Amino acid sequence: MSKTPPAIGRTLLTLRVSRDSGKTWGPLVEVTTDDNLVPLNTSAWPPCQCPKHRKT
Repeated sequence: MSKTPPAIGRTLLTLRVSRDSGKTWGPLVEVTTDDNLVPLNTSAWPPCQCPKHRKT
């Protein structure tokens, strides 16, 4: 069975991040099908990007 790709420009993920327990929120970030995303190198989700776990 073949999968059809999502429509171009379609929103895949929308999020806002709080770094102070929800007192304030950062800007809205949208990931769309137009974004040139790099495939993940791991099956762990979400991929951790903190300084402790980031691989350089």
